[in-house]
Amino acid sequence: MKTVAVYFLLILVAALVLLPLLWAVSASFTPLEKVFEHVYPFSWRALVPQDFTWEAYTNVFQGRSHTAQSVAPQPGLGRPVVSTFILAIGTVVVGGLICALAGFAFAQFDFRGKNLLFSLVLLSFMMPVEVTIIPLFVLVKQLGWVNSWQGIWVPGLVHGMVIFVFRQFFSEIPRDLIDAARVDGAGWFRTLRSIVLPLSLPVLISAGLILFLYQWDAFLWPMVISPSQEFRLVQVAISLSIEEHQTLWNELLAGSMFAAILPILLILPFQRYYVRGITGSGLKE
Repeated sequence: MKTVAVYFLLILVAALVLLPLLWAVSASFTPLEKVFEHVYPFSWRALVPQDFTWEAYTNVFQGRSHTAQSVAPQPGLGRPVVSTFILAIGTVVVGGLICALAGFAFAQFDFRGKNLLFSLVLLSFMMPVEVTIIPLFVLVKQLGWVNSWQGIWVPGLVHGMVIFVFRQFFSEIPRDLIDAARVDGAGWFRTLRSIVLPLSLPVLISAGLILFLYQWDAFLWPMVISPSQEFRLVQVAISLSIEEHQTLWNELLAGSMFAAILPILLILPFQRYYVRGITGSGLKE
């Protein structure tokens, strides 16, 4: 009886999670005027497109050139998707290296102010972006990076969560391995490259996914620092479905479904390594 109750509860929770997602998928294939037709009151028909159409996806990817009613012309998602993907890959490579070096320093070196500095690192990813966006904007503006790719990209290269994950993982590596490499004449960079990183596949994958998703999902900062159309990223481009006089719900949901596919395809095959990296258990198994 207890087992039946547990399974019933799990099914109920799964339904609560999946139903809104199924409705979003269905609505993305539905004409705008019929998106909410079977929602109030709710009917099973809301989960199945009643008048199936690719119009929302066509408008999202090819762009809208017409200006009928209040629908403003907008470019497609092609360029924002490519730009965001390139920035995300660059963030994974360069940001991953920077965060790995910082995590290694926190894990293996003792220096004055280490605990205070590490506390600031922890505070950096616990603090909402809205708190730091104004001073960060002032700094980037002084560098002359407003409306530029470096203005979007550089602030995301250092991620407190990734540094924390690297530090926790590197702290578990036996000190004897590092000391042996040092005795053999290896410098710190060679020790990191030849000894530490080959043992750190789970945390490398975890860090890469965190950095990729951080850049892929970036919305507020790119919109503030680079509002020009040529620097538009995918999340900002999707938000253009919300207009002054109406919200194009089917296009908004179509863009959101597409934006969610790539992260899902990345996380699913690597979720085992991702979990191991986050929990820091890579060297215990």
